[in-house]
Amino acid sequence: MDEGFSGFPGIGKATAIPNLFYTAVLPELREPGELLAFLWAARLVQEQRAEPRCVTATEIWGQPAAQASFEAMGGGFDGLERGLARCCEIRALLALRVTGRATDEVVYFVNNPASRRAIARVRAGELRVRPETTAAPLVLREQRPSIFRLYEEHIGTITPMIGDRLVEAEDAYPSDWIEDAFREAAELNVRNWRYIEKMLKNWAEEGRPNETPGPDSFEDQKRRYLGGPLGHVVRYR
Repeated sequence: MDEGFSGFPGIGKATAIPNLFYTAVLPELREPGELLAFLWAARLVQEQRAEPRCVTATEIWGQPAAQASFEAMGGGFDGLERGLARCCEIRALLALRVTGRATDEVVYFVNNPASRRAIARVRAGELRVRPETTAAPLVLREQRPSIFRLYEEHIGTITPMIGDRLVEAEDAYPSDWIEDAFREAAELNVRNWRYIEKMLKNWAEEGRPNETPGPDSFEDQKRRYLGGPLGHVVRYR
């Protein structure tokens, strides 16, 4: 007679799930496959030692226990792919498409500072996910565009040094501030990260213009963020 599960050992391997997952991510999940997708991705990336720590849907499906759990209650392989996409949509996971001579696949990262730094290095060409591959942004349905996408759309190629500063800014400022700062800079035709970074710092220290009396004029904004009289504006590149 099968006595069932005998219990967890006192000491054994474990997958760390941050407490924030239970309050910020779990309430946003709608199907069992979405929860399973995050749990299996988290487990497999934590077992890795080399950077970047990421996993594909095929690698998850290659785990017999994962395959059994998805077939039982997660909608099979299609459920796994839907679950990964949903986790990316709510930004519990991050995704990149990597391509090469014999490779065209999507890799998934748990959304934490180490992963965001790794993604910045991959997209800057400093780090490879797989040998002989390059990485490109994967466009998924996102609640808000990531800071990396905003930078590429408004300014240009991400270098490793800029990538680190983008990660720091994403951790330091609300996502709507970042989006608004890129938009305001574009409206002023100033496509420069130092300008945007200075804008965010000023908002944090002094409050946003629309939250204080007397919004800045077009000329005042340029003086404030670029420094000096308008005739002597220095633009960084």
